[in-house]
Amino acid sequence: MFQFLSYKSSSAFLFLLIGVSLAILSYAQADVAPFIWEFKNYLIGQNLNKGYRLYQDIRDNTGPLTANFFQVLDFFSISFFWNAPINLAVVFFQAYVFQSTISRYDLMPPLGNLPFFIYLVFLHSSFELFVPNGAILGLTFLLLAWREIMAQQSTLQVNDRVFLIGLFIGIASLCYLSYSLFIFWAMLSLLFYSSISIRQILLLGIGFIIILISAGMVFSYQGNLANFLEVYRNSSFRFQIPSNIDIKSLALGFGPCLFFGLVGLYQVIRSNKIRSNAQKAQQTNLIWLFTCLLTLFTVPSLKVIHMVFLLPSLAYFALNLCYLYRGYWKKELLIWVILASLFFSLKTEWNQQGAQRLEKAKLGLSNQKLLVLGPQLEEYQQNEMVGPFVNWDLSKSLFSEIDQYKTIVILQDYLSRVKPSYIYDPEQNFNRISPYLPDWTKDYHLVGPNLYKREN
Repeated sequence: MFQFLSYKSSSAFLFLLIGVSLAILSYAQADVAPFIWEFKNYLIGQNLNKGYRLYQDIRDNTGPLTANFFQVLDFFSISFFWNAPINLAVVFFQAYVFQSTISRYDLMPPLGNLPFFIYLVFLHSSFELFVPNGAILGLTFLLLAWREIMAQQSTLQVNDRVFLIGLFIGIASLCYLSYSLFIFWAMLSLLFYSSISIRQILLLGIGFIIILISAGMVFSYQGNLANFLEVYRNSSFRFQIPSNIDIKSLALGFGPCLFFGLVGLYQVIRSNKIRSNAQKAQQTNLIWLFTCLLTLFTVPSLKVIHMVFLLPSLAYFALNLCYLYRGYWKKELLIWVILASLFFSLKTEWNQQGAQRLEKAKLGLSNQKLLVLGPQLEEYQQNEMVGPFVNWDLSKSLFSEIDQYKTIVILQDYLSRVKPSYIYDPEQNFNRISPYLPDWTKDYHLVGPNLYKREN
């Protein structure tokens, strides 16, 4: 296996592509229920195509470019079946950038298709990484920024292409808002390991800021700039202790990758075989890893889909083992151990992922305008969603602060635009808002457990 992967051959590369593609298509044909957050992204795209405004009419912290991505999928009526193949195409491109950068700038000895293979394996270490999300989409542009940084570090004189690095990180930030912190990774990498000037640092910053200004102009035109700025600030530069830590899912998704990455880092530290140009790349990669640790304190929760940015650095460190190990049998064994750990991790996750998947609807409603005051998104599978509450973790704070005038104004603004046929209220919020919004709630009557119907 090692000899096959380390041999730079178009036929071997094509065989690798076909093999992985068939595996992903087999997964897509398994017809498993979508993840809860996967269905949430579908609802966001659907509501944007109805004319709703992100962050104002849709209460969520998804990056604007990611929301637009799912808007396009909904516009062309692309079903959940195609999510895995689409995501595979994105990861294929990332793996190509990863491998071509290592090869072009001589960051490691010739390893054939091994960088491509290692990246694919790491980016498929969990079923949550089989479908597109903001973190994976934005990671594409972070890798393009990394490629530009490697190009700058490989020469004695930094040029004005640093502007592109800022652009790429800015675009990545609009896909996944927490990626904004990687602008500091880019600056530190260029300051420490290249001859960058103050003018070029300014160019880097301008490239980053111009993307954000462009986004701000679009939101200003739509009338929801204030909402965007609030979400951007809370998701990018507001540090907090992450919630919803699922140790088991993290261990399955990142345990093998973290182990091989740290072993690779250890081997790099104690090795004297790393050349000068490669040393810059290793140290830049280490800064990436430290930036990831800071970013963990800005993500919504410590879940696999929110921490995918760790994987490129771990894949890069693990790749060092493929040439630092001297014995051929050690390299061969390493490849099989990586594959075996991936298979075990996915098999275990497959047997335990029921809680993360979308359940079947329980209300028995169909083709109705429905508002759910709770996290039960599965009820929208056969009904039309109305209202802004697509992310209940963000929305529920409104109902806990109902006695505040500001909260009442926000709810009045949200709910005055919609008149759902049914309201499902599993968390008993309807009666709490009734005294504050009597004109809106008076037409609804209880017709079932926590289910209200509009009668007029």
